[in-house]
Amino acid sequence: MKQFIVLSAVLILLIALFLQIPLEMVNYEKKNAVMFYVNNAKEKAKQEGYYTDVIIDELKSNIAKTMSIENEDKIIIDNKTTTSPKYRQNKYQEGEEIYLRISIPFDNIIAAHAFYGLEKEKRYLVIENITTSERLVKNK
Repeated sequence: MKQFIVLSAVLILLIALFLQIPLEMVNYEKKNAVMFYVNNAKEKAKQEGYYTDVIIDELKSNIAKTMSIENEDKIIIDNKTTTSPKYRQNKYQEGEEIYLRISIPFDNIIAAHAFYGLEKEKRYLVIENITTSERLVKNK
């Protein structure tokens, strides 16, 4: 009887782990899709010299579709994100970097959160991206 009780407890723990594996695979695919959109936005921003409103709106809408977020306002673009033009210099200057920080709501990080006594809070995937501008200064 004692072995049966121990076996039952171990099986319950293993079931929680088996539920986590497919969730990890789904989360991996979501993170890769988000990184794809962030890198696309970064390449467009390199050409423009900054993150334009069009680039940011397109990024938010693509991420909202991928992550099944109803309201795009839940995706937070940090106010340190470069929204004014930066120009390509002959040498590297730290102040001329194009910066993006985006926080994306991420649900279901742990499959059996109630089993482990964790609350189901909204977690965020935070992505920071820094690149240099390819926009050239126009000569007059």
